[in-house]
Amino acid sequence: MSGTGNARLPAGAGVENARPLAGPGIENARPLAGPGIENARPLTGRVAAISGATGGIGRAVARRLAADGARVVLLGRDEARLAAAWDDLSAASPLAEFHLRKIDIADAASTAAALAAIREAVGPVDVLIHCAGDVMPAPLLETADADWEAALGGKLLGTIRLTREVARDMAARRGGSIVFVNGAFAREPDPLFPAASTVVAALSAFAKAISRDLGASGVRVNAVNPGATETPLWHGLAEALGRRFGATAADVTGMAAAKSPLGRIGRPEDVADAIAFLASPAASHITGATLQVDGGASAAL
Repeated sequence: MSGTGNARLPAGAGVENARPLAGPGIENARPLAGPGIENARPLTGRVAAISGATGGIGRAVARRLAADGARVVLLGRDEARLAAAWDDLSAASPLAEFHLRKIDIADAASTAAALAAIREAVGPVDVLIHCAGDVMPAPLLETADADWEAALGGKLLGTIRLTREVARDMAARRGGSIVFVNGAFAREPDPLFPAASTVVAALSAFAKAISRDLGASGVRVNAVNPGATETPLWHGLAEALGRRFGATAADVTGMAAAKSPLGRIGRPEDVADAIAFLASPAASHITGATLQVDGGASAAL
């Protein structure tokens, strides 16, 4: 739809078909802005960057933050998946403002270049949501060094790197919100997932530590721990677990649902709603917190 705010950021090498940010109608990309709208759309005008935006939870977060008025930047490594997410979100929310930027958070130069492009084209990031990551069952004796290097160098160090560079700008401007999407393994490590358990536990500690540091600069840092959630990632995981234990993916999903007092697994929107709250001014006195979004499945305190 012409005249909307949806645009692809110049992404550098490998993104030949990037759509220019400037153009007719871009100035009117937020048609609902105006007196009194801020209360209904609490993130109006704020720049929200979402890493892992092509996944099921990432897309749901993008939709929700856009509905709350944010100018959403989709971040990811795969150009084709980014483009597909951008097309899907833009078609569903033609009056919202979406941008995309290819980034590899495991690479320092890629991270720096992406943030510089976002800052120049859209503005400094006000809200950062970490949704990146994937997981498959692999007990310790089935893992190799490469598995641990990918988990620690990509998900862990990459997330720390992106957070540090965005937080630098946020602290200088004395405001911002960062939300980590971790998972149930942060509180209940699982022997089938030692690498993932290590990474999310480390990120949980990281979020708590930096919340105490960055709070003095007006930057809030929180986390959510989703349980089993109806996404393509869950479908793949359920199939992998089913093959390992001689069950179907439907059986695995049913067992996960049975662990919840609410009798179902989560929806991406459940997680997105929690993130939107933590990112918004409604959570202005909440930092260093972790919110379980698992339907009560976790037995951890």
